[in-house]
Amino acid sequence: MFSFKTFSWLNYIKLIEVTTIHGPKYVMENLENLQITPEEIALFSFWPNVSSLIGIVFAFVLSISISRIKKWSVLNSFIVLILIYLLYRYNSLGWDYFRILAIGSFIDDYQLNFIVTGSFFLIVGLVIFFSKWTNRIIENRQVELKT
Repeated sequence: MFSFKTFSWLNYIKLIEVTTIHGPKYVMENLENLQITPEEIALFSFWPNVSSLIGIVFAFVLSISISRIKKWSVLNSFIVLILIYLLYRYNSLGWDYFRILAIGSFIDDYQLNFIVTGSFFLIVGLVIFFSKWTNRIIENRQVELKT
């Protein structure tokens, strides 16, 4: 989910750079001079949040698919979906904590920063999602529940 959010910022690099240099108040007062439309600002607020939801749905669909292939209970996927959505809804997912892991923050170029950080979060998520260690934990729980 964090990778989806980070990648969504790639469309708004100009807005981010101008805001970093001049500050948000200056940008809002000088939209025409900076050639920024109010639509760009609205979409900058909208798309990162929507992309987070897309990341949640993508992980859920992937989780359901794996659960069905391995004949695991899909109830776990639904419980995690509801829990993650509630945490997302009430801004409790911990982006402030995970921001520390944004390895691209050491790069001055925003585009490269977002690509590196988004790729890092995507790779970490996929490694955890598909690791044998995670699968063994789930399979051991399945065996415990059946006995």
